[in-house]
Amino acid sequence: MKITEGLLSDIAKEYMIEDVTLLQEVLAEISKGDVTGGVLGETRIMIQYHPADFQHVKIMSVDGASLLYEASEPRLDQKELKALELTKSVFDRFIGAEESVMVSDPAIRRQYLWERFEEITKLYNIKVSTEQKYHIFYFLERDFLKYGIIDVIMSDRHIEDVSCNGPKLPLYIYHREYGSVKTNIKFEEQQLNEFILRLSQLCGKHISILNPIMDAALPDGSRINMTLGSEVTKKGSSFTIRKFKKVPISPVELIGFGSVDAKLLAYIWMMMDYNRSLLVSGGTASGKTTFLNAISMFIRPQNKIVSIEDTPEINLEHPNWLQTVSRSGFGGHSGGGGAPSGMSSMPSGISRGSSGSIGLFDLLIAALRQRPEYIIVGEVRGAEAFTMFQAIAVGHACMGTIHARNMSELLGRVESVPMNVPRTLFSNVDLVVFVSQIKVGEKTIRRVLEIIEVLELDPNNKALITNPSFRWDAKTDKFEAGRFMLLDKIAGDFGISLKSLMDEYNRRVKFLEWLKKNSIKSHIEVTRNIVAYNTGQLGDRFLEGKSA
Repeated sequence: MKITEGLLSDIAKEYMIEDVTLLQEVLAEISKGDVTGGVLGETRIMIQYHPADFQHVKIMSVDGASLLYEASEPRLDQKELKALELTKSVFDRFIGAEESVMVSDPAIRRQYLWERFEEITKLYNIKVSTEQKYHIFYFLERDFLKYGIIDVIMSDRHIEDVSCNGPKLPLYIYHREYGSVKTNIKFEEQQLNEFILRLSQLCGKHISILNPIMDAALPDGSRINMTLGSEVTKKGSSFTIRKFKKVPISPVELIGFGSVDAKLLAYIWMMMDYNRSLLVSGGTASGKTTFLNAISMFIRPQNKIVSIEDTPEINLEHPNWLQTVSRSGFGGHSGGGGAPSGMSSMPSGISRGSSGSIGLFDLLIAALRQRPEYIIVGEVRGAEAFTMFQAIAVGHACMGTIHARNMSELLGRVESVPMNVPRTLFSNVDLVVFVSQIKVGEKTIRRVLEIIEVLELDPNNKALITNPSFRWDAKTDKFEAGRFMLLDKIAGDFGISLKSLMDEYNRRVKFLEWLKKNSIKSHIEVTRNIVAYNTGQLGDRFLEGKSA
């Protein structure tokens, strides 16, 4: 069948595709000859939903292989567009340095914007219907208080990363289920430059042609890396956003996703109750921080936690938690975080680099003086690793994430520059949890691949003696448990029988399965029930299969 441009136009209209670039690319292929097999016949909507009011998302499979993320907003007619432009121009002059504008509370800022909008419509006699008024205000709020043309993406809780490679190029997003997907959103050159400058102001930082690279945190906690102009990124200004999860994923939700099972989590819980130290290791976007944040909910509420991060990502519902974040200096270095993490080697913990910079090393030194039960390092990557492993060796329980896909890669990283951790020191860590991101068809899943117990160092050949306590079977998508050698060690260290430890382990497995069965999965409810379990308030209700 010959596919005409008119047919493409009809398809674009049917699916409300404003940017038909992808369809035009298909047309170019079609022009080479007749199409068989129904390339366009395979175009279908994979999923559609509303991230927020007046926002609509479709993810479409265009040719059976390529996916398109179609973000839609209200379409304004000429009257509405004129009213919006007038309101924007008046508001730019109208707004002043009033106290209501300077506050950071989003609800107060939104209320201020609505009141000024009402005043402007009355002052200039802008006659629009109630529905039109809400549509106009949507764009006012989007452009003045939110994220402009990418606000649909930023509102979408399924999106993890947002990537803009330059002007006039489609943005790409990383969808939790569908992986990397092209979008229908593009920036013009001047529009992108202005957007980058606005984002830097939102972050409370400065970016310029002199210092064209910046790492920062957006007001909602998302991480952003930005470049301005074409000095370092030849296609023009760019940005990449790693979205912050306002509502953290709980251990029960991880079970629901299939990333873990109740037996694996119960084992981790047992290890954490006895202050075992662990690393969560994996590749980029494999779910390391998500997993670390989820298992942190097992820490008892009376225990003090100190978290150490370059950009705040850890989000705990814990009353005794001190969150610390590194800071860039004044002058000298221009990126986020001042001197690179781990470049400090001063015994006092004073970082090198620009004046006033505070790195992960400094924060770790300070944390050790605060007697925490657990130290959580967001990402272990510099010389602070040496100090962290020393802390583990003298009895501090630590957790952290690190980039390595397997044990050999992990050892290669920690034993080389800039970490320089000798194997004798590394052997003090108790567990390494390897996580991975796996592509299955058009969807992406995350799984804990294996949990390795680090038992001791062979004195003869300096090899690590390890034991795999859990492994993921890719064929069955199930988790296989091995022998728990660390439970033997805990039994000896604490004078507890192995049978009583295994009984408690099995009890916790049933408790986690009970939470999943009763759909108790929000991080607040899960944390509350874990506390109730630890204090004995639940009794044996979950063992008897009673509802929550």
